Amino acid sequence: METLSLPAVMIEDWSDIRELALMSIGTDKGRWWAAPAFGSDLWKLRQEGKITGRTAAAVRQLILEALAWLKADGLVRDIDCRAEQSGRDTITYTVTVTRPNGNPVTIKEVWNAV
Repeated sequence: METLSLPAVMIEDWSDIRELALMSIGTDKGRWWAAPAFGSDLWKLRQEGKITGRTAAAVRQLILEALAWLKADGLVRDIDCRAEQSGRDTITYTVTVTRPNGNPVTIKEVWNAV
């Protein structure tokens, strides 16, 4: 039987910074056993079940809070997030994280309120 060998994934591998950011945004804060402070509070916002005029700003702030550890740990130099309502129940957001060497990584996603 042939064994498949996959390369180890390292946090220091900059090709994974996108995955680290998406994992931080998509994990419900307080619900991961290994690190209760890890993740975002977007799930609390989703419980409201509707988008108001303030929802995009709230999504932006919660995403920046979820990603703050990347900057604190020196994995990125800067984090920017823009969010806007793009449908009745959706917010489109763009996150740009700038690596310490100045190279940006852009992530475009959609958050659904329901």
